[in-house]
Amino acid sequence: MDLKLLGKQVVVLGGTGFVGRSVVSELSKQGYKIKIAVRRLERHRDFMLFPQVELVEMKKVTQKNLANLFQDADIVFNLYADTTAKTENIPIEDMAAMAKIIKNEVELSNIQRFLSLSQIGANSNDESNKYSYELEKVDELFMTFIKEGITIAQPSMLIGVGDETTSIISKQMRIQSFVLPIVNAKSLVQPLAIQDFAKVFVAAIIDETTIGQRLIVAGNERLSIKELAILIREMMGKKPAFIYSMGKLGASLVTRLGRLSLLKSVSETFVVTLNKDLITDKKFIDNFGFEPISLEQTLVAYVLDPSMRERYNYFRKEAGRNVEDLA
Repeated sequence: MDLKLLGKQVVVLGGTGFVGRSVVSELSKQGYKIKIAVRRLERHRDFMLFPQVELVEMKKVTQKNLANLFQDADIVFNLYADTTAKTENIPIEDMAAMAKIIKNEVELSNIQRFLSLSQIGANSNDESNKYSYELEKVDELFMTFIKEGITIAQPSMLIGVGDETTSIISKQMRIQSFVLPIVNAKSLVQPLAIQDFAKVFVAAIIDETTIGQRLIVAGNERLSIKELAILIREMMGKKPAFIYSMGKLGASLVTRLGRLSLLKSVSETFVVTLNKDLITDKKFIDNFGFEPISLEQTLVAYVLDPSMRERYNYFRKEAGRNVEDLA
């Protein structure tokens, strides 16, 4: 496959969540023409602010609807694994069935590249971890594409403005700093700035070495969810808080309450996607050719209020540390 001849028409499935927004932004910067499939157009019109983006209403994932959507398209991004898309989410138990429909239609179409979102450690041998189990079933199905142009991205925790992990921890700390409930406190992660992930994922479109591969994408720093919460607390300058790990039952009840819950540091993303270690020995720079934004640099841009951020940047400069990536 000569990727230099690949067209610029992209369809994004499940693109309205935290991951999708950054992927769409990066695609737009790179000059791609993008169609985003959504159930309700009026809920996502803000995506029209990105150049060359079109929203296409698709109430249900069917081969007929996909056939219409894929007309004239060259590339498909499947981001249905992102649990932050709210009303656009596909239930976890339906993902494998949906993947079969997508796979069948891609093989009937003129699509040349198919890039799908997964997660580090997706494992179809462990039914106790429902999300990981279903993801690997999807990944295994997609890896049997008749066409050559499949790439699966398997990231660790992705963080940034509007995420449902670090952002909500800092939000809870602003509400009150004494008690901080978190989920899956012992899980190990290697957080990565969402913009770095989007660069890697979009760059893979024309990278022949990624065809037929699973891209393991993770930041350089490894720590537990509890250690991450402590770091955010220290950066925000809050008084020592009692950080405790909430059990699965309690966390499930909190997520059902949604916005009505007073506990802002618990989300479906925390409950569903971070209940296992998401770590790798692969070095980011060795695989992708640039150093990712550090964990601290990423967090400073949004967990601190503007006045604290200015002071933080000042002390970093005084210490001779790089601040050019800070917002």
